[in-house]
Parts: sequence; C-alpha cells; structure tokens
Amino acid sequence: MIYLMAVWLLQDFIQVFLMGFFIVPNIFLMLLLLMSLLPATRKEKQIIFIWAAFAGGLIWDFRWTNLPGLTAALDAGIVAASCFLWYKIPVQGRTTIFFTSILIASILFSGFAHFGLWTIPSQVALRQFFVQQLLGVPLVIVFSLIYWKASDRHV
Repeated sequence: MIYLMAVWLLQDFIQVFLMGFFIVPNIFLMLLLLMSLLPATRKEKQIIFIWAAFAGGLIWDFRWTNLPGLTAALDAGIVAASCFLWYKIPVQGRTTIFFTSILIASILFSGFAHFGLWTIPSQVALRQFFVQQLLGVPLVIVFSLIYWKASDRHV
C-alpha cells in the first residue's frame, strides 16, 4: 500500500507542476491493475485493491475535478472489471499481451469518460486528451515489462 500512496503522490506532484501543459495519465490506476493482476495476487487482496482504487479516485476527485466520485467510480469499476475478466480467461491465456490490452483499454476508457465530461472548449479538451493518451504509452510499456518480469518468476 505504500507503493500506491507514493505513486498517487507522484501523480499529484506531476499534475501540479505541469498543470497548464497536459493532464497526467492515470499512473495510480495502472499500478493498481499491475498489482491486482499479478500471478501471486489472491482474490482477497484484489478486493483491497478495488477499495484502494475507490479511495484514491475519491481523493483525486476532491483535489482536481468538479464531479466528486467520477474518478473513484471509474477506477474501482475498471479494477473490478479487469479482475473479473482476468479470472474468466484460462491461466494459459493470462499473458503479457492480454495484460497490456487490459491496461490500454482501461486508460482509454478512463480518458474517454473524463473527456466526455470536461467543461472546457472542445479543441483544448481534445488536445489535452491526446497528449494524456500519448504520454500513457511509455507508461503502458513500462508496466507491461514489469508484469512480464514478475510473471516469469511465477511460471
């Protein structure tokens, strides 16, 4: 849980320092997905991660957005849906590629939901959305590599 708090604070500091340039990708959500979908993670621990996603999203909402509960509901719903989908797939199918596709789908869904509810002019919002998604690509690669290394140890 210390890693989650540290990443949430890191994401917050990056957002503070780069406020006028772009919106930070949801690093906190990516770490939650990584931690909840690792092979060694038990289902009881995943429930804790769903609540952590809700709490972190709620604090983010109170800090940054004008619609409290949106990020909390999105993050918790994405982590819960990802865990549900993950366990519906046979163990042989739980590969790094599948993890990467879940990660990409989750940041795109979260970004689209926020983009749809932004109250700023559309061209500015569209630019912010694209920059946020493009900055998420290296993070997806890093988290996928971490998953790949961690899942190799448990095979």
